[in-house]
Amino acid sequence: MATMRNTVISAMLLAALGGSLTACNGAGDTERAPKQPNGTVSASKEAGTDDKGGDDSGSDETSDDSTLTVALDATAKWRNGVKANLSGFSRGFSSDTAMPEHTAYLAFTVTIVNGWNKPIDLSMTQLSCPNGGDEIFDSEKGLNGLPDSHVLPGKSGSWKTACAFNKSDRKVQIEIEPYDADSLAGYRTAIFTGEVK
Repeated sequence: MATMRNTVISAMLLAALGGSLTACNGAGDTERAPKQPNGTVSASKEAGTDDKGGDDSGSDETSDDSTLTVALDATAKWRNGVKANLSGFSRGFSSDTAMPEHTAYLAFTVTIVNGWNKPIDLSMTQLSCPNGGDEIFDSEKGLNGLPDSHVLPGKSGSWKTACAFNKSDRKVQIEIEPYDADSLAGYRTAIFTGEVK
């Protein structure tokens, strides 16, 4: 229910600003299989990226483009001091009670560091996996969607999430856009891209 509320509120904000939404595609592309143990995977940067990887490197917001591209194992940095990174990549299959159920997924942890002077509303964060599929909601696996909380200035917040992702796929793209009520112009979308094993 919180996800529907977040989507409606986000759509209204973007419509008011003249923006547009992009949704996950690939419906029906996911592989369904019986329960299997989760496996940890590692991320690597995609060939041709300029990022060196690691926690302290990444892509700074230095142009007026609407996006910034970041290696999977790097940190996205916005002009106002907000940062985001992904970690803890693992593959698995959703449970009987998940939405969608028995679906191959790629799980990861999102961390937002608030270097800005206003709170960041994590429940309004835009997250999508364009080359994967739907977000997985599976309370048995700790995949509960966006947290309903704020990150105060100087603090950080993390949550575990997952997107439907074929077991054989390697290339991944994950898009994240933070939100704070005082940035009406919005944040540029950080596009994390690379390969997972």
